[in-house]
Amino acid sequence: MKSLLTAAIAVFAIAAGLVAGSSQAQAATAVDAEWARTVEAAKKEGKVSVFLYQRDNVEAAVKAFEKKYPEIQMTVASTPAAETGPRLMAERRAGKFLWDICICGPTTPFGVLYPAKALDPIKPALLLPEVVDPSKWWDGKHQYMDGEGSYIFVYIGSTDLPNVFYHKSQVDPREFKSYWDMVQAKWRGKIVALDPRQPGRQRVGGRVLYNIPELGEKFLTRLFTEMDVTLSRDERQAMDWLAVGKFALCLFCGNIEAARTQGLPVEEFDVFRWKETPALSSGSNGSIALMNQAPHPAAAKVFINWLLSRDGQLSFQKIMNSDNLLVESLRIDISKDAVPAAQRRVAGVKYVNMDSAERSNQEPVNKLFKEIIKK
Repeated sequence: MKSLLTAAIAVFAIAAGLVAGSSQAQAATAVDAEWARTVEAAKKEGKVSVFLYQRDNVEAAVKAFEKKYPEIQMTVASTPAAETGPRLMAERRAGKFLWDICICGPTTPFGVLYPAKALDPIKPALLLPEVVDPSKWWDGKHQYMDGEGSYIFVYIGSTDLPNVFYHKSQVDPREFKSYWDMVQAKWRGKIVALDPRQPGRQRVGGRVLYNIPELGEKFLTRLFTEMDVTLSRDERQAMDWLAVGKFALCLFCGNIEAARTQGLPVEEFDVFRWKETPALSSGSNGSIALMNQAPHPAAAKVFINWLLSRDGQLSFQKIMNSDNLLVESLRIDISKDAVPAAQRRVAGVKYVNMDSAERSNQEPVNKLFKEIIKK
């Protein structure tokens, strides 16, 4: 009797396994069929329109899509950061729905398009199993900027602290181990900063400093009320002032490689070695949103899945990284050889995620700067 029971259980287990395997195979077949239909529809549409926050190599990075899908022609456009949201909303108010995808930093999708209900949820557009699988992504989950966890997908998570440059004859870099070293009395009147109230790197940098637990309001208040910081809205002007020695330090500056090439006496601190908790940031091109009433809905889905695929992220990461820009994909199943070894994410390290819904909110930072910057 016992042997019969055992045999029956074994037969049942085999049958259950066959049923489960059959169900999984059917599901995989259904996904494959849906993907094939989507790609075919995208090829018939023949176009996909992507609005970018134009910086560095991002246009080349997204246009790599055309090598994979040459039948789908890309239209790419951009504006200066401050004009992105107003332009997109003005077009929509005029009944012009021109764009399928927005890859335009954190501020426009989160602060303009999402509250205006100009986006479709991107989660249902994720079709490829390797994209849908959360185990392929950092922290074992997909990262979304919006509180609903469905609209603004974050695919870049680079270790990030705002740049600080220095004049080599005026500063001994060994004296600096923290941002707090900038508020010593000896540096009063010797700091220039790109105005953090303006769109771009400086506004993102201000938000990072605001959300770093060891810095926050206290540090920013001391810096901008006690240190007689000179503000510039022109990156080239700020760099020129630093290079001629008018200032010793520059906060939020960029394009250090161009300065080195010109032989200017300026250098960049390794702020990632400083004491503060490092942040993870998507930067200016590390999140993607799906516009509603998209003119090419099938092509938009194909583009999204390509960009978030293993091959798409490997290509994007490789093209985007440069001496002036650090970009690390949130996918964990791709090589990170393109990312400087010292600045790659480290498993087990606690980072401040700048792209949560709470920290993506620029309003508290704007309010603080209005109070402490009177220029």
